[in-house]
This record gives sequence, C-alpha cells and structure tokens, in this order.
Amino acid sequence: MKSKTSTYKTGKSRRIVRVILLIFGGMLFVAANVLLTGNVNASQSPKTGTQTAIPSPTPTFDVARLASPSVPEFPKQVDEGETIFWGVCIACHGDRGQGLTDEWRVGAYKEDSNCWQSNCHGSDHPEWGFQIPKNLVFPPLGTPSALGRFENAQQLYDYILVMMPWWNPRSLTSEKAWQLTAYVLKLKGSLPDGLELNGTNASAVPVHRYIAPPKNPNSAIFLFVGIVALAGIGFIVRDFRSLRKDDPDSTPKADPVPRPGFIAHLHPSIIPAQQARWRYTLGAGGMAVFLCLVLVLTGLLEMFYYVPTPEKAAISVETIVNFVPLGAFVRNLHYWAAQMLVAVALIHLARVIFTGAYGEKRKFNFLLGLSLFVFVVLLDFTGYILRWDEGIRWALTAGTNLLKSIPWFGEGLYVFIVGGREPGPAALVRFYSWHIFVLSLIGGFFMIWHLFRVRRDGGIATAPVRENTNRISRADLLKREVLGMLIGGIALALVAVFFPAPISSPIRGDTILAADAKAPWFFLWVQQLLKSGDPFLLGVLLPLGVAGFLGAFPYIFTGIKKDELGRWFPRSGQRAQLIFIIITVIIVALTILAALSSS
Repeated sequence: MKSKTSTYKTGKSRRIVRVILLIFGGMLFVAANVLLTGNVNASQSPKTGTQTAIPSPTPTFDVARLASPSVPEFPKQVDEGETIFWGVCIACHGDRGQGLTDEWRVGAYKEDSNCWQSNCHGSDHPEWGFQIPKNLVFPPLGTPSALGRFENAQQLYDYILVMMPWWNPRSLTSEKAWQLTAYVLKLKGSLPDGLELNGTNASAVPVHRYIAPPKNPNSAIFLFVGIVALAGIGFIVRDFRSLRKDDPDSTPKADPVPRPGFIAHLHPSIIPAQQARWRYTLGAGGMAVFLCLVLVLTGLLEMFYYVPTPEKAAISVETIVNFVPLGAFVRNLHYWAAQMLVAVALIHLARVIFTGAYGEKRKFNFLLGLSLFVFVVLLDFTGYILRWDEGIRWALTAGTNLLKSIPWFGEGLYVFIVGGREPGPAALVRFYSWHIFVLSLIGGFFMIWHLFRVRRDGGIATAPVRENTNRISRADLLKREVLGMLIGGIALALVAVFFPAPISSPIRGDTILAADAKAPWFFLWVQQLLKSGDPFLLGVLLPLGVAGFLGAFPYIFTGIKKDELGRWFPRSGQRAQLIFIIITVIIVALTILAALSSS
C-alpha cells in the first residue's frame, strides 16, 4: 500500500506537467494565429469608419525598358533574337516576356494602353495598322508555367515559323525564327550556354528545364591522344635500340615466355621475318581487330543514352553529341571506326588476293574472311539507320526496297527484315535488334573463327621455310601489332576530333516516304547501278554475283605455286589479280559518279 507522501508527490508532479503543457499549447496557438492569419489580414481591404486607408506609392515606369537592346560587335544567335523580339514581339509579350500585363500596358503605352478605346488597333484602325480582337490572349513567355504546349526547341521553332507574328504569319525567315527561338528560351531560362540552335540539335533542347552543356572537352581529348602518341613513340624507340644492338644475321632469341598467354598463343611461335614486315602485311588484319574492339567499347557507351524509339532515337543521338561529356568524341570514334573498318577490310582482302594467300589449305578461311566482310558491311548499314534522321532515307526506302524485287520470297523477306509492309516505327526496333544482337553476335563468332583458322593454317602465307631463314618470335610480332594499334588509334582519335560524324534533322511522322537521299558511301555504286535498269538484276543479283565470284577465287584460280608465296603479285596468280583490279576499278568509278551526281 502506497504512503500518503508518495501519492501527494505524484499528484503534484502531474499538476506541474499539466501547467507546462497548457502554457506550451497556448504559445503554439498564438504563434499559429500570427503565422496563418498574417497574410490574410494583409490582403484585406481597409475598413470604413474610423480607419483611414494609407495610399501606397505608385511605382514609376523606367522608360529605358523601351529602348532598343544593345547588340555586341559580333552578335550571337541569341543577340539577334533579342533585336527581333524588341521589334516584333515586345508590344504583346512584354519586354521581359511577362505578357500583356496592366503594368506593362500602362507604363509603356500610357493613354494608348486600351487599344480598342484609342482605336489604334480597333475596327477603324489606321491603314498601316491592324486590328486586335478583344478575346485574343497574349501569354507570358518567361514564367515557369509558360509555353506549356511545347516540349523542345524544335516544336517552339515550328510554331514561331508558321504562326508568328500573329498578324502576319510566316513572315519570319527560317534564320530569324531560330534566332527568336533562342531568345525566347533565354527568357525562359532554358537556353544552354553557348549553344546555337539549328534543325539538328533543337529536338534535344527542352523548353522547361536547363541542361548545362559539357565543358570544352578538347583538353581531355588531346591529353588522351598525346598519351597514346607517347606510347607509340616509346615502342618505336625501344625497337630501334634493340635493332641497333642485335646482329641482323644472327638467329633471334627464343621466346622469353616459356608458356605463352592467351593473346600470344593466338600467334604462331616463329614467323619468317620477311613476311612479317609492314610492307607485306600492311597491318590490315590486326588493325581490323583493333577497330572492332573500339566499336564494341564506344557502342556500349552509346547504349547508355541511346533510345531505340522513333520519337527519341535522333533526339538521343543529339543529346549524346551536345550534352553528354565527351559524348561527341565517343560518337565520332564509333562512326569513323566503322568507316575505317570497311576500308581496312577491303585493303586486307586486296592484300590476300595480290599475294596469292588464298590457295590450298587457306581456301576455307578465305571464305570465312569474305563472309566476315559482308557482316561488317551489314553492321555499318544497320548502324547507319539507327540515327533515324533525314540522312538515312535512302537506306529505308531504296535500300530496303531491293528486297521486294527478289522473286517469290522477296515480300516475306522484306517484312522479316524491316518489320512491316512499309518502313515505319517498327523498322527502327527491328534494325536495332539486327545491329546489337544478331549481326554483332554472328560477326563476332566469325571473327574468332577466322582468327583461329589463321593460327591453325600456320599464320602468314609463306614459301617453304628453310633452316637459315630469318625469323621473329611471337613476342616481336605482338609488339609490332601493338605499335600498329597505337598508330591507328592516334589517327582515329585525330579524325574524331576534327571531323564530326554526320547527323541531320530527326525524321518526323510514323511513315517514311521515298526521298532523293544519298546512300552510304559503300553502297553508292549500287545506287548508281539502279539508275540504269532493273532493281533486282542490278541492285541484288549483280552485287551477290560479285561477292560469290570473289568467294570462288580459291577454287577457280588454283595454280598458285608454293615457292611464289610470301611476296607481292606472284606470277601464278596474275589472272586473279587482273580480274580483281577490273572489278575494283568499276566499283570505284561508279562510286565516284554517284558521289558527283548527288553533290
């Protein structure tokens, strides 16, 4: 049983707590009353009776706001747009994009602030004027909620070009419409610093948020190129010193690695020195492998931002180029590596034919290499389409329509490849799947198989090796390949810096109509042939016939002598060399004609 003393203390402490809570609650009530009712009281009208209204001072209008904007000596696009806005748009949309507010009308126009009452824009307006309907709304341009109907700068430009100014639509030139669009985005606060709007990048510029463009990446790019160049110079200096120390007539040292790794094991253990020279191999095979690695790496980086939908594909490419740090450099590397891969593969094919390195046990590997070249061209073609801009119309119309010209199963093959009866939104998803998954995986498989067969067939094609033949080790050959990759990497990086990859305005609409567009450079000769006759004979059968005829070289021209291998233009392969030269000259001539006619 509790004592009276403890019960008394407990009750006293409870009363103290209640008093404290009551005082605290009263303070919260007073504070809430002040905070919640302060704004309401401020907005109330003064009461009549004993209280007297205190007049607020009328703000003065700064007439300097009506003055023409100052333009720098070398005006930018947005500066020109500010001048156009002052001369055309300021009357209705305000000097700051605030709209036709009472403050702007009264301050700027004074007695003419009521357009209909003063008749300056009424039904009886002067001859040089125009009428403003009373129900016409002049929306603000610079507020957070303004321009709600537009998502990107391209849509805003299209509206300004067609609809503005409202009393004389389509009176602005395309250049002035771009300048005005840039200035309106500046008022909105969403114009990227230093960016000049055009039909190529405008779709990637949002209207309602600001995207900071990446800082100048040139320093990082040239630092990268410099490091690669120094590495290449280091390899050259080291090899030069080793050549000065070693006796050229002596037998080279054995491979210092007793058990070679995977990369070294891809090469033969000992290679004749004469056939390992640059002027014999041209370094084309190793360069092709290097370019494939560059394409895989840069393609993976682009996949983080690329969106394979018709609405976002070209816009995502524009975003990569304009707003992703080093995005333009990565895309340029990917594009030029793809073009260089086609050229290098052609050089490698020519080297094999001009040295007779396609006979006997290398017949099957020659077919593998030729098939790999076809996959390289198809990968370049499908990657070209993934841009989904105005520049790819030939590929989506004339290029793909060649499939329809094939008798019996052409229509079905076209639907299988393109994804519909006509090129449309499904075509982009289908070509994305072909490029990323099907062709890349099959092409990678053929490349590994081709490299394996090179190693299995004894490496470089040479005459029977004698005991006193000078040779190099696989380590020396690997160093030469690395040096070639460094030189090729420097050249590729420089091209990517100074020559941007092409991109045009995004394709709009759900269907792709035929257009007078130019084919990719490696299909220009086919485009030129199509001007002369039947699409199936000249656009399908003839190119397939050329590829099949080249693939039959090892089985038609079988007289390559073993003692003539390992050098350029063996006598026993002159017929094959002559036919290949004729085919090459015809294709090059057709390509030049197509390029000149479309320029």
